[in-house]
Amino acid sequence: MRFVLYEKKDKIAYITLNRPQKLNSLSPDLISELTEVWVDFRDDDSLWVAIITGKGKAFCAGADVGELGEAGFSALGRERPSFVSTSPALLSTPTRYGVWKPIIAAVNGYVLGAGLWLALGCDIRIAAADAVFGLPEPRAGIPTTITALAHYFMPRGVAYEMLLVGDRINAQRAYEVGIVNKVVPNEELIDAATALAERICENAPLAVRAMKEVLERGKDMDYDGALALTEHVFAAAINSEDRKEGIRAFKEKRKPEWKVR
Repeated sequence: MRFVLYEKKDKIAYITLNRPQKLNSLSPDLISELTEVWVDFRDDDSLWVAIITGKGKAFCAGADVGELGEAGFSALGRERPSFVSTSPALLSTPTRYGVWKPIIAAVNGYVLGAGLWLALGCDIRIAAADAVFGLPEPRAGIPTTITALAHYFMPRGVAYEMLLVGDRINAQRAYEVGIVNKVVPNEELIDAATALAERICENAPLAVRAMKEVLERGKDMDYDGALALTEHVFAAAINSEDRKEGIRAFKEKRKPEWKVR
């Protein structure tokens, strides 16, 4: 059985966590398959955008604590795992593997713990109306791995509330505090994500990837460092054939034909 379904349609990759009987919780096998998918998506030049979702009643209910013990981490190829470096929250996220292509999380049902971090590790989040978000690890005696990073994705007060109190919030509240970009009816989730992916595909892929890389890598840089990073990363896109095509298309009042070079 595949724990991660991976389908390619035109320029869009559809990634589906496929462990519905366990609410798509992150097991060593699922993380291993998801890692392979991230690398394939990163390296496949025909793919420009990815959509990740969950099958069944949950996007991802977090780490499978029953399977992710010492033996579970060793199965991921780590002889002496540390709590942080082998955290499912970090192992499952695309930026760990240098994925600079845009990724949309289409989340439904439970989005908890490491599952919330997986969603936050994506670039844009669309939530089904039934989505529920939370960080319940402290209730099991475990400090939440993403604590130091939570303020990047939500107001600090909301981060404290979710981390220290442990209460869950619904999709509307998640939208109000900026955790998700949009809330849609359950049956419209994938269609809404696809429509957004198609709009992203209208833009120059090299420019989009360069901007994502700068956004991610520039988070903690000072002003001068951020400008230096921007100049370095943007150079390839600015000198590309696609940049010239974009200008020609604008002048000729037509849609550009991107070559990704």
